[in-house]
Amino acid sequence: MNVISYICGDTAITDFPATSARPLAACVQLCNDLLAGPDRYLSPENSLLALDLAWQTVGTADVGDSVIHAWVAELLTNPAWGVVQYTESAAAAAVFGVAGLHRRLASGDMSPIGAWDSADRAARAVGATLSGAGLYAVRAACQATALVNTKHRETLDAVTGNALRAHTLATAGTGAARVVEVTRHAIRSWRRLAQLGNPGHVDPASIDRRR
Repeated sequence: MNVISYICGDTAITDFPATSARPLAACVQLCNDLLAGPDRYLSPENSLLALDLAWQTVGTADVGDSVIHAWVAELLTNPAWGVVQYTESAAAAAVFGVAGLHRRLASGDMSPIGAWDSADRAARAVGATLSGAGLYAVRAACQATALVNTKHRETLDAVTGNALRAHTLATAGTGAARVVEVTRHAIRSWRRLAQLGNPGHVDPASIDRRR
């Protein structure tokens, strides 16, 4: 993400470029960490993979609240990459309950605050009985009940962080492949919901010319 920050002209080089949505930047950062070798450096092949993922986040920062709420619902319950896959029974019901509130809000239907409070309590209660990936999946849902106002950056960071922790724990020992796949889904979902065009793939030659 530092490279994207440099390419896009940020005044200070950062892991969270101004042009990239923070949740997507966090996903790419995790991929970068998992793809790195024991020496913490990326191979040429993995460098290009990480850079291409980062490039897909360019232009995603400025979206409406409805996009964020719809994306959070996907983060929680999408069949391909949602964290609900790490839960069952009451825990899954709690995650689906929170996602449903976000989907309704994304469509312009604000549920009563009591419904959000009830969803939060249900998630917290079941979370107290869990561990591992399931615990962090439910924690992501708990944090998401506080995301009625998407301007609260720290809350969205916490939702994303817990979801990524769930994926990391669930795929421990299998390498970076699954997290890379999840990141691709997350970026594509965000761009689709925001009706953003395809940014294409990164061109290493154009980056070299900027050095």
